[in-house]
Amino acid sequence: MDLRTRTLRPLALAALASCLTAGALTSAIAQTTTLGTRGTLSQGNAPTTTNPYVNWSTYDRAADYPRAISLPLQYITTSTGDKLSVRVSVPANIWGKQASGQFPVILTQTAYRNGVGQILGTIATGDTTLIIGGKDDYMIRRGYITVAVDAWGTGMSTGETQLIGEAEQQAYGEAVKWVTQQPWFNGNLGLAGTSYLGITSMLTAKQQHPAVKAVFAAVPMGDAYRGVVGVGGMLNAQFLSIWLPLTHGLSVGALNTVEQLLNPKLASTIKLANQQHINAIDSWYLPTVNNGLAGQVGISTDDGSFWSVRSPIEGANQIKVPTFLVGGTNDIFQRDVPLLYEQVKRNANTKLLVLPGSHVGSIFKLIGGAEGVPKGRFLLLQWFDQYLKGKNTGAAAMPNVTQYVQGYGTGSAERYARATDWPHPQMSAQRMYLREGKLLSAQAPTSSEAATSVTEPAAPVVSVSRSGDSVKAEVTLNDGSKCSSSYDQWTLGIAGILGGSCYKDATKVETAQKAAIYETPVLNADMYLNGPIQADVWITTTQTDAALAVRVDSVSPDGVATPISTGLMSARYRAVDTSRSRYVNGVMIQPWHPFTAASAQAVVPGKPTMVPVEIFPNAALIRAGHKLRVAISASNQAQGVWPLPNQANANGGTTVILNSAEHPSSIVLPVVPANTLN
Repeated sequence: MDLRTRTLRPLALAALASCLTAGALTSAIAQTTTLGTRGTLSQGNAPTTTNPYVNWSTYDRAADYPRAISLPLQYITTSTGDKLSVRVSVPANIWGKQASGQFPVILTQTAYRNGVGQILGTIATGDTTLIIGGKDDYMIRRGYITVAVDAWGTGMSTGETQLIGEAEQQAYGEAVKWVTQQPWFNGNLGLAGTSYLGITSMLTAKQQHPAVKAVFAAVPMGDAYRGVVGVGGMLNAQFLSIWLPLTHGLSVGALNTVEQLLNPKLASTIKLANQQHINAIDSWYLPTVNNGLAGQVGISTDDGSFWSVRSPIEGANQIKVPTFLVGGTNDIFQRDVPLLYEQVKRNANTKLLVLPGSHVGSIFKLIGGAEGVPKGRFLLLQWFDQYLKGKNTGAAAMPNVTQYVQGYGTGSAERYARATDWPHPQMSAQRMYLREGKLLSAQAPTSSEAATSVTEPAAPVVSVSRSGDSVKAEVTLNDGSKCSSSYDQWTLGIAGILGGSCYKDATKVETAQKAAIYETPVLNADMYLNGPIQADVWITTTQTDAALAVRVDSVSPDGVATPISTGLMSARYRAVDTSRSRYVNGVMIQPWHPFTAASAQAVVPGKPTMVPVEIFPNAALIRAGHKLRVAISASNQAQGVWPLPNQANANGGTTVILNSAEHPSSIVLPVVPANTLN
């Protein structure tokens, strides 16, 4: 593993910290407000500044209190006897005395240590630090109390984590119950946060406690297996090699030692929590990852409840309170956020905002604002003022869906498009065929055509181990995918921060992998894609396991291939549950694969086999004069690697992509009329 890979783990924390201090300028519109009593909502004024591109309004108002202060660290005792670390921050007068009365509360539950958010809240007094949990001066001074809890088994809370498992989720509800029993709570509770905190917000909202009135979740996960850990039936080792050491590292060691010194009365509990988190290395972290790499049923597949328990999308339609969702175009939850929107909107007023960039990049964009889209703190205030304080802020009239559309702007300008729903109501499924001569055509082949082959690369090297009291994870990619948008995506966007054109021009990875390339002729009119994509690829193989990595790009006249989206699929798990798949105009455009051991189908060498590949949804305008490209290779190790038994079956394999009248490989595109753009 080279120096860049070794530096990613500490940079991950630094990037998350820096993104929280990146935005927020002076307020634009001052308004007055009154505090509601317990269970009673007060009225205010609606915003007035409107952007013509996306119908967004910038909502702001003057602070009600001159200061925000934090109460001493304390613990919630759960019904199981566990202890949850909690930090409460409240409005205060000019002398720092806690304001009297009852207030709406915003609850965050984090695996990234509420003390980190507390520090940032002290430094970045004008920014929205609720996204990682902690003291948020901006919201608190406008009449909110913030409660930041370390999730069960993380930070300074006790328990041996099984990240997002049942014990942790039970504790979410106990944190809510604790808030409702506090004398400063007025009966209206909001759930908020980014990434892990967005996940906890969604899972807590599903529990339907009557005190919960609204949710603001930025880049939350939806389907833990299909969207993140087990993309295409593979294992996302690159992502796990960064995320697991990061989450564990924030729960052990020096940070806990410092807290023991600062909080001597709580030192024994903090010390116990620290030891339990160290114990979790051997009780959960290592066996879970290594069993997945070994191909254990239920970890490397989606059998049983292991992954569904950890998937907010399962039962997301049970959320019945107004919910604001933020996604990112190349985020680790790129697939999931639009699907969550579809589920939650069934029973709640739901808004979807998709910003450009990776995980860290989209968080930067949320905090700093974008062309026509207000900064995150204004959106948060507008949402919670409406649904926790009862003000007429215009939140209900926000566009249902606002998406960054790649290629829509000119030069460095970004452009967004709004719609009444997702997928776009005017989206149609249009099939294009992979033809000989590197051609992507609307015409199906009528005879046998020359096929193209791709080869299985050298296996990656993956290891997860214990290093003292910490988790150590290393991944060496051997297929060229380190120079790809997928590598940027699954390193949380840190690779992009480090720079390089690898992540913006897919030509480099496609050349390195000797991918099979298919392109349209130069377009004579704009093509607008918005939604999920499906590739139906006919193959033969020489081995008993094979994978397909599919990339969709927009190719400019100067040959730069800008990535739009990617898909990855193990041929063994090609089975499709048609009842859960998406059809448009009778054409399947988003396959739903069970990924269970029982659904596995043999890969027979030399036998033509059709593999439906799900390609994550995105929105892009391919301009006239550009070309649409589909590139297919045998791997995308940056997105997923084989479990070891399957790797042995795939080694040395050659996959032939068929494109004949009998076996017509194709791709189904989500085409929206270009004139629907604003």
